Amino acid sequence: MHSLFTLLILSSLIVPITHACRITSQWDIFVMSNITDNIVVHIKSGDDDLGNHTIPFNGNYQWSFCDNYFGRTLFYGYFWWGSKYQSLALFDDEIRGPCYRSKGGTQHCYWLVRPDGFFVSGYNRTFSDTNWTFKKHWV
Repeated sequence: MHSLFTLLILSSLIVPITHACRITSQWDIFVMSNITDNIVVHIKSGDDDLGNHTIPFNGNYQWSFCDNYFGRTLFYGYFWWGSKYQSLALFDDEIRGPCYRSKGGTQHCYWLVRPDGFFVSGYNRTFSDTNWTFKKHWV
């Protein structure tokens, strides 16, 4: 009986790896590199530090989160490419606009990092000036 009680307690502490956002939208953010060298990005928000990630040519880094119901969600990225650097908001109220598609379901936001700068879109399509919004140049 004691081991059954312990098993019930332990099973109640296990949190599923995948979870659905109950009140807000789930967002999937993708950072894709179109630079022939590796780039390094450090991604963080006020609540989460996702750390440094090396993204190779044609590679990507992806994460998901539930939008904050009581305030706005903000994720920032700090990028290094050789001697070049840039920091920018990867998700905030401004970025939500070009990425938001419709109510309900998971929302997607795609970042394309190129030698000429940083571009965002709600759709993962081949690059053209019409379906990607330019945000910043490298410094």
